[in-house]
Amino acid sequence: MEFWKAILGLLRRVLVGPPLVCLSILVGVVVYAVIPAHYTADVSLVLATPVNGGTVPSDKTKQGLTNPFLSFNDALKTGASIVILSMNTQDVWTQLGAPKDGPTEITIDDGRSNPNVLDINGPYIYIRVDSESPRQATAVLMAARERVATELFKWQKALGAPPNTFITSTDIVPPSTPEADHSVNWQGAIGGAVLCLFLGLGIAYGVVTRRAPKQPEPPMVQAPPAPPAPMAVPVVAPVAAPEPVEAPEPVPVDLDEDSSSTMEFPAYRGESLSPVPWPGKAAQDNGEG
Repeated sequence: MEFWKAILGLLRRVLVGPPLVCLSILVGVVVYAVIPAHYTADVSLVLATPVNGGTVPSDKTKQGLTNPFLSFNDALKTGASIVILSMNTQDVWTQLGAPKDGPTEITIDDGRSNPNVLDINGPYIYIRVDSESPRQATAVLMAARERVATELFKWQKALGAPPNTFITSTDIVPPSTPEADHSVNWQGAIGGAVLCLFLGLGIAYGVVTRRAPKQPEPPMVQAPPAPPAPMAVPVVAPVAAPEPVEAPEPVPVDLDEDSSSTMEFPAYRGESLSPVPWPGKAAQDNGEG
């Protein structure tokens, strides 16, 4: 949202918006004038049988006449398809004046590319030429029209058809005058103007953004430390109490009469005890004695 507000603000500036719009219009006009206009011309043909029909009777006295309007059938459509296929090759187009990747394009079909044809089930041959020159468009169209008649005659002769039964091609719509088609010019002009406008706005937006003073960044406020997570109290499994152990029964002890446990010691009355002789001295006394 801020981007589009900045773009509208740039368009409202006197030194940016009006000059940029005028430059875009000028670019569109130049592109319209530079792109060459295309001229289109077309012709529609139909194949018809001769008045005498497609067969030669052996008895000429009984030969009748047939209305060609009542002779349109699938055979004529097949003949038209053969002619269309034989002419839709790059060699034929080059001979007619429409080489590959050249400024002239030629279309030959059964009328499906012609919006004025309501039913394409008939033996129609539609020729359309698109060229940068009206004279070239007319020349290629007339050459293609004559080539249809030549191909039709060549195929019938190659198949051995009697000359008085040859199928002929007739113009339904005569060759039209080349008309200028400026749709390509308008497309190029609009595209060039829009591209120039957006490119200029992008450059202006970049310049304004770089010249704008940088705002100081607000001090970062440190968040208070999070309280420590409570420690998990380990769960101690209950320990089974040890089974009580029975104390062994006391064993009676038989004491002798001379046992120390029954001896009586004289009570200490605080009298001085006689000194204990030193082992060396006792040995000395024994030696002396």
